[in-house]
Amino acid sequence: MDSDKWVPAVKSYAVDTSDGAFRFGRVTRCHEGSVFLRPPGGGAEWAASPEKVRRPTDDEWARIRVVTTPVRVVGS
Repeated sequence: MDSDKWVPAVKSYAVDTSDGAFRFGRVTRCHEGSVFLRPPGGGAEWAASPEKVRRPTDDEWARIRVVTTPVRVVGS
């Protein structure tokens, strides 16, 4: 087994490279040869092949942080 091979864990973020889409989502489960992801903020879960899922790059992490960080509203 390749020691550099990244394996997505439940609750981690991953990038699905299927069809050149490069969508990122939070891993909800890994089951029967599929990795299931859900977009940040909710939405429909989708399945991806483990071979098409990779660790987010630094730039992708920046985008993930933007869409997952709660906005604080300062009272007026």
